Amino acid sequence: MSPYVNTHTHHVGEGINVLDVGEGGAWLEDENVRVLAEGQDVFYSVGLHPMKVGQAADEALTVIRETILDERVIAVGECGLDRRSAATMEKQERVLLEQVQLAEKYHKPLIIHCVKAYSELISIRKKSGTSVPWIIHGFNNNEQILAQLLDHGFYISIGAALLNPRSNVFHLIRDIPLERLFLENDDREIEIPVIYEAASCLVGLEEERLKERLWENYKKIFNK
Repeated sequence: MSPYVNTHTHHVGEGINVLDVGEGGAWLEDENVRVLAEGQDVFYSVGLHPMKVGQAADEALTVIRETILDERVIAVGECGLDRRSAATMEKQERVLLEQVQLAEKYHKPLIIHCVKAYSELISIRKKSGTSVPWIIHGFNNNEQILAQLLDHGFYISIGAALLNPRSNVFHLIRDIPLERLFLENDDREIEIPVIYEAASCLVGLEEERLKERLWENYKKIFNK
């Protein structure tokens, strides 16, 4: 059987976990010790969240450049753009581009956080000439934005919003090609099998087949 793949999480569980450790550093060291003790299958993503972009952004980026060298770091992020951030969009874009360059250098996919800045995000992707995959995590937006993201080559990761019949993704998941789909639980206290079960029902595919499809996506995108 194929394992569950949890593309973006803040707490680990069954299957393959891509654990967000922020800028990394000491937290990553602690996680490595814990994972070895508990025997979990965990990899890491490191990045500077747009809500954390501030005066110390350059220092944080320096730590990320060091942490990304750890062999268990398989993604850059979550990083991106967020109009709620105290940082200007100009600064957010600069910090995002620095992380895009890191992802390109080390051939790692990007885990993207985006709030109310999709047009800017798409523009940056186009201008950067990037070749690595960009994965929108926790997507729960409208049909028009989904179509734009798919047209521009983004992958879409969906989380616990699938459990809410009033959410956008509850109705839109069938519009996402399976080869561009991922699932996650982010920081929610919901086990990843629950999200897979909901997705399986909504796309009309047996859960084991869905697991196989997303496992293939994971191996392709994360070079595993």
